[in-house]
Amino acid sequence: MFTPTRTDGILAAAALTLCYHLYTRRTALPLPPGPKGWPLIGNVLDMPESRAWKKFALWGDIYGGIMSVTLLGQPFVIINDPAVATEILDKRGNLYADRPTLEMANMSGWDRVLSSARYGRHFKEYRKLIGRVIGTRGSMVKFYPVENYQANMFLKRVLENPKAFDEATRKTAGAMVLHLTYGYKIKEQGNDPLVDLADKALAEFSEITRPGAFLVDVMPILKYVPSWFPGTEFKRLAKTYTKSCDDLAEVPLAYVNEQMTSGQETDSYASNLLRDKDISEDRMYQIKWSAASFYGAGADTTVSVVTTYFLAAAKYPEIQAKAQAEIDAVVGQNRLPTFEDRDSLPFIEAVCKELYRWLPIVPLAVPHRAMQDDVYEGYFIPKGTLVIANVWKFLHDPKVYTDPFVFNPDRFMGPNPAPHPVDVGLFGYGRRVCPGTHLADVSVWINVAKAVAGLTITRAVDTAGNEIDPVAETTDGIITRPMPFTCSVAPRSEQIMQLVLEATADVP
Repeated sequence: MFTPTRTDGILAAAALTLCYHLYTRRTALPLPPGPKGWPLIGNVLDMPESRAWKKFALWGDIYGGIMSVTLLGQPFVIINDPAVATEILDKRGNLYADRPTLEMANMSGWDRVLSSARYGRHFKEYRKLIGRVIGTRGSMVKFYPVENYQANMFLKRVLENPKAFDEATRKTAGAMVLHLTYGYKIKEQGNDPLVDLADKALAEFSEITRPGAFLVDVMPILKYVPSWFPGTEFKRLAKTYTKSCDDLAEVPLAYVNEQMTSGQETDSYASNLLRDKDISEDRMYQIKWSAASFYGAGADTTVSVVTTYFLAAAKYPEIQAKAQAEIDAVVGQNRLPTFEDRDSLPFIEAVCKELYRWLPIVPLAVPHRAMQDDVYEGYFIPKGTLVIANVWKFLHDPKVYTDPFVFNPDRFMGPNPAPHPVDVGLFGYGRRVCPGTHLADVSVWINVAKAVAGLTITRAVDTAGNEIDPVAETTDGIITRPMPFTCSVAPRSEQIMQLVLEATADVP
């Protein structure tokens, strides 16, 4: 059997580049501007090793709202202007509904989940199934009791072990989405295996989809190189990552099947679909992977945003004090806030918007793929081009958000509020917009409102007694979280624990 060598790979790259240039000569129109690359390899040496959104933003200041780079002949269009993103990815969404073939993601099994699935039959069915459950804001009302209970449990978990607030956040997000997706109730003592499973798998997914992380994504021929060959560690990683991806879909679904067999199942997304008669193999595939998509994405969003609240509260005590004053005026201190209070708490609403904007969960939208040739403002976008929206740039534009690196919810208050981050690409564009937007909105709001009402968060101190100002920075990858930080967490009042115990006594 033919086994490519390193020389074969270089020749293949050269052939790709030649084919690309021959292809683009069919039109006199240029690609969008960008940094000048090298022969054969293009802009490979220009690509940042981490936090690509910052480098892309700097390029945007030089080359404008739409620019391009090429990696071994593969064109990438980077959008640094939200108006351009709306025009291309929303208004022309039918041309950009596809995802790229990310070889590392495919090798690791992640092409089966909604976020990275190619545009086609399975993708459309996933969205239809998930949209049926959480597709509108109104559809979330039936989940308010469970959301409210889990948010109360969140306070209980934090107050029982304030130093492990990040663990409580992670456990609560996992508990909520596992309950909705599979009817699963997590273990309260110690780590829960399914929560840990989601965390591990999603961390791997974030690494796999990071632009430029794996050379095989821009030089697919490398996937044929044997695993023993130097430089093929990615193949061994792919095997490990595939196991995590498989487990993410199969382990919780096996739990549902066991519960249904024994007649003990709880109403959930998966159990409702599995009650259908004569489920074909194809339908089972759609149920399994749409449920995994629901489960994975729902858990990660809430963790990131609620953890950011702890960072913001410690770094900006005046914001926490203002939010608590609003809670006290509307709710008082003799009960905890509920969804019925939401319309009366505009500053809490503004805090949630600013949490989304300040440290966005997905700073670079997952790449779209041009499904046919297109022209925008005189620039040629060839079929197969990967299009990336720099959402971080959109949300840190000083022309739109004054002092963008300062946490300031007041920018969303008053008669002329700044644009809501959701309207600036936070949850994606066009036919790839996240179907879990309403679930994220509800989960983030109730957990932040409970945290404001029940907790006092201050800066930690070092051994010399000096306050530690936490750094507002995130991890790398497609999905980000705040970098590890410390803070001090305490109950707001003596009676808060009693309120929490009463609120968590009855499981809905």
